[in-house]
Amino acid sequence: MKTLLKITSLFALILIVSITQAVANPTIKDKDLTSSVRSSWNAENIKVATHGEIEFNDDYTDVISISDDGYLKISMVSFGMKRKLYFRSSNNKLDRLYFEGNKQVAFEPKGREWMVEVLPHVVRNSGLDLKNRVNKIYQKGGIVAFLSELEETDSDYFKSRMVNYLLDNNELDKKEKQELLEKFPAYIDSDYELSQIFKNHSEAFIDDSLLSQEFFNSLHKVSSDYELSQILNAVFKNNKLNETSFELFISALNNIDSDFEKSNLIKLAISEGKNSNFKLDLILNKIDDIDSDYEKGIIIKTVINEKLFDLDNIDKIIEISQGISSDYENTQIMKNMIKHEMITPQNKAKFKEMMDDISSDYSYKEILMNFMEYDKLGDEGFDFLMEASEKISSSYELSQLYKMMLNKEGLTTKQQVELIEKSNNISSDYEHASFLMEAINKLDLDNEKIQDALIQSTQEINSEYDYGRIMKAIYSHKRY
Repeated sequence: MKTLLKITSLFALILIVSITQAVANPTIKDKDLTSSVRSSWNAENIKVATHGEIEFNDDYTDVISISDDGYLKISMVSFGMKRKLYFRSSNNKLDRLYFEGNKQVAFEPKGREWMVEVLPHVVRNSGLDLKNRVNKIYQKGGIVAFLSELEETDSDYFKSRMVNYLLDNNELDKKEKQELLEKFPAYIDSDYELSQIFKNHSEAFIDDSLLSQEFFNSLHKVSSDYELSQILNAVFKNNKLNETSFELFISALNNIDSDFEKSNLIKLAISEGKNSNFKLDLILNKIDDIDSDYEKGIIIKTVINEKLFDLDNIDKIIEISQGISSDYENTQIMKNMIKHEMITPQNKAKFKEMMDDISSDYSYKEILMNFMEYDKLGDEGFDFLMEASEKISSSYELSQLYKMMLNKEGLTTKQQVELIEKSNNISSDYEHASFLMEAINKLDLDNEKIQDALIQSTQEINSEYDYGRIMKAIYSHKRY
């Protein structure tokens, strides 16, 4: 008989809307509350309507009282047989009516027998008296009784609220909290409903090392990347994570496949790395798990811009960045590294390796120009740029780079001459001549070394037009 009366989660979900409507409108008709439940061997139609405040006995097998003009109406059709219970109150008097088909039958004994059997199922799966019922069950039978009732409840919606009510209104001890964490996630299938519990009550578990471990372990039951990220976001914002909890938080990111969600959580956690090298190392190691160049680039740039680096982890940042294949993202990272003076004599070779992975001449030139913008370009910096420029094959980009170097203040005559000589690497006559004309206008042609270097470089130009205008400009000392 209990099987025949089983009320599924579909019924409960529809009821939560229906009961709310009934409370707002006491004249609502039963047909608006109809829910059909079907299986391979039976068919049931169950209708519930309620109005007013209803009080049940302790085991929910009877109604004790209903506020004046209130009622509770339960009807079910099973195998073509219709039965109905009707509880109503008027002038402090509670009536219990029982119907079979359209005929009223004496409540005793058949009506009471059916009430005792059906009422607990209706209450459990309709949310009636839910908050009060949770407190009664826990206070009478503890966490074991609560978990038993939770398992018997069909609707994930009501299960979620039962756990929330339990934690909101009762002081559970450590052992009870641990047992709750071990059991309740297995009883709720909905990721959304699970997330509501985890988000609302993380504070009850995080401060204790054992419960914190159990809390994060239980998150594997949430399969949705979005819901899991929402939980972890709430955990981070609502708790002060010690190193143990923070490590568990970072490890929980392994359960998220989405680079977008994982990246957002890492960016959120970065603030914790400001005062803890241990936490920062955990964050940096987790960046490698992100496949998206874009998301990985955002995190690395955030670490750099927040100045969460020191001599001990700059090499790690370079190493992580080398796993990015996008020229654009790598260029942006290197520009930020240069801006924040992260390049030192000790790591310049590794930085150069990172630069050599850039295939775009434009991006490569942008990095070198950025280097010049933030560096005083002493002998070491100048030599670095000269060597690095040899990787650029585009005549236009190489010409642009050399022109910027030419206009850098503080170049020695030796460096100016070397720059002119290096311009022979520009294969385009037009771009080569454009650079030499810039040099003629910028440099002191009264200096014989510079003049000789310009004449010598001009010999590499095959175009008679470009050759002629450069030589004319040199010998006339004319500024164009």
